[in-house]
Amino acid sequence: MEPTGKSCEEHATDAPLACSVPLFDPARLPLKSWCYGSREDAVTGLVAFPDFHSHIPRALAAALAAGHLVALAIGDVDGLKDHVEKTNATDPDCYGHLAGNKVMACLGATTRTWFHQQSFTAGCAATFGGDEVIIAAAVDDAPSFHRALAALRDRLAAELPVRVSFAMTFACGEDLPEGRDGSAWKHAFTDGLLSTVDRCLFTHKAARRASSGEGGIIAVTQPPPHGLATPARDPRALLSLPTGSDTLHVHARPARIGKRDMLLLPCTGPAGLRGKRLRVTYPTGTARTVAAIALHGQAAIPHTAVHHDGIGVPLTLHSVRDRSTRGVPGDLAAALERAGLDWAVLPTHEQAQALHLITESSTPEIRTARITAVVDGLSTRPRS
Repeated sequence: MEPTGKSCEEHATDAPLACSVPLFDPARLPLKSWCYGSREDAVTGLVAFPDFHSHIPRALAAALAAGHLVALAIGDVDGLKDHVEKTNATDPDCYGHLAGNKVMACLGATTRTWFHQQSFTAGCAATFGGDEVIIAAAVDDAPSFHRALAALRDRLAAELPVRVSFAMTFACGEDLPEGRDGSAWKHAFTDGLLSTVDRCLFTHKAARRASSGEGGIIAVTQPPPHGLATPARDPRALLSLPTGSDTLHVHARPARIGKRDMLLLPCTGPAGLRGKRLRVTYPTGTARTVAAIALHGQAAIPHTAVHHDGIGVPLTLHSVRDRSTRGVPGDLAAALERAGLDWAVLPTHEQAQALHLITESSTPEIRTARITAVVDGLSTRPRS
């Protein structure tokens, strides 16, 4: 199936390119304010990468200096080579590499339509490599762009025979380098952002292939740090931690906080001293339940083997649903609160036994003694 909705069989055999390269309307080039005057890529209809790479450093620098938040996302087609080889072996009338062109043409058409439906005041969508797309835009906040990118990912999944995985980052004024004399720094800064997002994308794709997971992910990373310090991030540049059944793929940054090794997540830190429990899957496939805490407003989790290689650690985050405290008597809840203990760490059957003993107490003294015994027992349990 081609972007126009017609099958290859409906085209004349003497016009093989007709089913892979559509005609473009130059007015539909996906850009707003940025990259005006750029050429379009002949296959996708997106901004051609050489022009994007020439214009975007100045646009990013100006937007960040003006206090705007900038989103930068790279999408890569999953399994395009396998799709081309399969098509070449099973459908000789459509040829192999022309099948790849059809995928990229449909990707470009879908991305152009999506881009013009967004409320960006500045931004563009361009090609990158043979099967990648770049989206850069000035945005209001990270969560809204994450949702918009997820909508594009889902549209592409419905239109294409293969999935598209994305990685993205959010840059703000504090990410600009300190030495900004001349203009050469703008290209170096932009290339640093692009390489950070590209490495995040391929690190997550490699982890997915190793675990035989599905494609179509969206991974989130942070701009490269300037030094050893860990300054507070702009809250607009942080996503929310996953809730409910949500899954979040992130590239965590190693950091040493005091004497502790931590992994900084590109997410807003949880409120309260207890933090928020997360189920974290590591690159080895190991999954652990850990407590995320807030450091300067940013979420962080403990880590015992931080390697300061500057690349980061690909993680998959899931929310852990806290067990309901409904039915816990007020005096027991107050005692747990004073002791700083979490009732949810007890297995369900032990909770039921403890509540039965407390509610069946024949005198207030016995009830108090049993509550004290429950609190003492809970305080000696190893923490997960």
